[in-house]
Amino acid sequence: MSTAPDRSHSSPQGDGTPVNKITVLVAAREHPVSGRPVRSRADAIAASLALGLSDQARLLSVGTLPDSVARDYLALGAARVEVLECAAPTDLTTALKSELRSVAWVLTGTRQAPEHGEGFLPFALGAALDRPVITDVLSVQPEGGVWIVTQALPRGARRKLRVHPPAVLAVSAAAPQPLRHSLASALAGHITRQPLSAANTTAFAEGPLVPGPKRRKVLEARSQKSGHARMLGAIESTSTGGTVLQTGDTRSKAQAVLDYLRTHSLVHF
Repeated sequence: MSTAPDRSHSSPQGDGTPVNKITVLVAAREHPVSGRPVRSRADAIAASLALGLSDQARLLSVGTLPDSVARDYLALGAARVEVLECAAPTDLTTALKSELRSVAWVLTGTRQAPEHGEGFLPFALGAALDRPVITDVLSVQPEGGVWIVTQALPRGARRKLRVHPPAVLAVSAAAPQPLRHSLASALAGHITRQPLSAANTTAFAEGPLVPGPKRRKVLEARSQKSGHARMLGAIESTSTGGTVLQTGDTRSKAQAVLDYLRTHSLVHF
């Protein structure tokens, strides 16, 4: 029984059209508590979605990717993780431009607020490769040579897009994509490392330093009283104190009481 060829890995066409392959860009991130490099959940969701479409999806990383992090990506079911190593800080757009020129589908993760600046990569790649960029991707359904992409919109809205290759897709971190972790896949997968070609590297030019956005200050309660104590404080009247007349004759004491009543408008004579 013959089987149809995998559309995700067809051969290059003679008219210069990119081959219909899937490449997922993955990287390590710093753990917020321990500071150790770990797998990025955003990239893992993008890789899991791509592997669900084709088990031969390519996982590519540029820069430093420890073996432990690469094995975590292999545990998703990937057969190989390719790492393009570079010693000095490099412009990722220039480094990836030649690697992704013949790729039809480029997938990336969507970074969250703590990872400032990372969300610019899909747009930079789209501009460099002259391709459309689809953000906040929730799911993908292949339909012939195109993909039916479900995109998340504000306030929980959704819409479906018919996307033709080549394109860059930024997968949403809220995508309902299960993340598997197979120890057998992590051990059986391969990690290939090769130095980044000098022709594909551009020294990263440091720009001027600008102040970052101020982080919101966490408000603290003025008192640490229990709820019962706060409730009693709200319903009970506070004691204002008064004057105790222990000396003087009866007339002076009566005058003091009358002055008090007049001060609080309790009597009008």
